[in-house]
Amino acid sequence: MCIDKSWPSGGPDWAAVGVLLREGSVLLIKRVEREGDPWSGQVAFPGGRWKPGEDLMDTVVREVEEEVGVRPTALVGVLPPQSPSNAPWLKVVPFVFSQWVGEVRPNPREVREARWISKGEMSEGEWMGRRAYVAGDWVIWGLTYRILKRLIECGLL
Repeated sequence: MCIDKSWPSGGPDWAAVGVLLREGSVLLIKRVEREGDPWSGQVAFPGGRWKPGEDLMDTVVREVEEEVGVRPTALVGVLPPQSPSNAPWLKVVPFVFSQWVGEVRPNPREVREARWISKGEMSEGEWMGRRAYVAGDWVIWGLTYRILKRLIECGLL
């Protein structure tokens, strides 16, 4: 099964990312470069870590709003959790949305740039010995690559 309508409640070892789909494209961000951030400067989906008092839906809505200024409203479904290779204990749940309120405006404290990227703009190859997509001057690898690959396999992108 590609997509589900239920999700785990969350906890200290959980995070959520927002996969925003629009007319055959997906919103990706380039994170600001920040010392001590293991994902500094990388291409990613907007999202982040669970906080006490939230469930993962609360987490993804809060994080997407903080990072790109829109509030996700129409949930398509949830992909199975995956873990980044540099944090195998962290479980990241991708929430797929087809609608939101507001206009995408990257938060300059967290996001250097946001782009809508279509499947046709991505070419698959290798980068530093890892499978990756290249879209213009962006290299998309790691967890973001694996989530995009899953979206394509499921026919969502």
